[in-house]
Amino acid sequence: MKERLSLILKAVIEAYVDAGEPVSSKLILERSDLNVSSATVRNDLAQLEREGYLEQPHTSAGRVPTEKGYRYYVDYLLNAPALSIERAAVIEEAMMDPSGNVDEFLKHALSRFSEITGYTAAAVMAHSDEDRIIKVELIRTADDCLNLVAITRSGTVKNSFCRFYFLADDEEILSLSNVLNGFLGDVSFASLTDEDFADLEQQLSALHENWCFLAGIVKNMVNSIRNPKVFVSGQSNLLSHPEFYEVHKVQNLLNFLSHEDEIRNLLQSQSGEELSISIGSEIAGLDLSDMGLIIKKYGSRSGVGAISLFGPKRMDYGANASQVEYFAKCIEQYLKDREG
Repeated sequence: MKERLSLILKAVIEAYVDAGEPVSSKLILERSDLNVSSATVRNDLAQLEREGYLEQPHTSAGRVPTEKGYRYYVDYLLNAPALSIERAAVIEEAMMDPSGNVDEFLKHALSRFSEITGYTAAAVMAHSDEDRIIKVELIRTADDCLNLVAITRSGTVKNSFCRFYFLADDEEILSLSNVLNGFLGDVSFASLTDEDFADLEQQLSALHENWCFLAGIVKNMVNSIRNPKVFVSGQSNLLSHPEFYEVHKVQNLLNFLSHEDEIRNLLQSQSGEELSISIGSEIAGLDLSDMGLIIKKYGSRSGVGAISLFGPKRMDYGANASQVEYFAKCIEQYLKDREG
């Protein structure tokens, strides 16, 4: 694309991002350093429209970017600004969570990040093959009830309550604890197989004929830990953007955001480590034509995942790309600090 056409396309998109209104040739001349006439700008706008980068919503209105226009802008014209010290400090403050639980930390941080950006934030986190269950605790909550607590090296804590219909003394509970810790302790739960859990069932049966049912509970607990977790926050933020004042336009996205499997598949399909920007129909073939999506992967020895930001197609991709990049970096550093 010729340099002047690129500059005009850039001016249209940035003006439209700012105001959400069709952009006129007069406004372009006011916002840019182009030393040309208004007629020249109008001709260039018409050419950009013919080539599919712009469209004219109404006969007498200015132009707005098309999906093709946004794609060209992101690929060739976007300059992501350096994050300001003030905004970096705000994002770092979102990392402050005293819970000590990785899942709760990520849920809290994502909620704060959606507030900071004003968009909808989503994240997926999967434990790496190096993560381990380092301890299993059995807490007796009643004569016939136990709370099984599994703690991983990365800080995930998983609880599972079970009831047994017979009396068990403290010595038997201690023996049970030893068996479970021997089975799970410092073992990569990603490597555990159905055969391993069948072996655990035999060990429990040898310990007590009525303990074998716990093998299924432990298996469900392990599967719950190793399945990638999905977190979503700030869905209501969508309603503050003019693009979604009409209910039918936001229903499709809210429906998508209510399905964890679809979010997980979308975020995990991101290849490579570079930040990714998808626009409209590019978003995994989904019918999210009014949306823009920014994704950045993160990872450490204990966990890998992706951070994302959903916004209107008219979002400020440069500023938000910088924020997503920094937020993912902070998440990654948090996990590495936990690992020591």
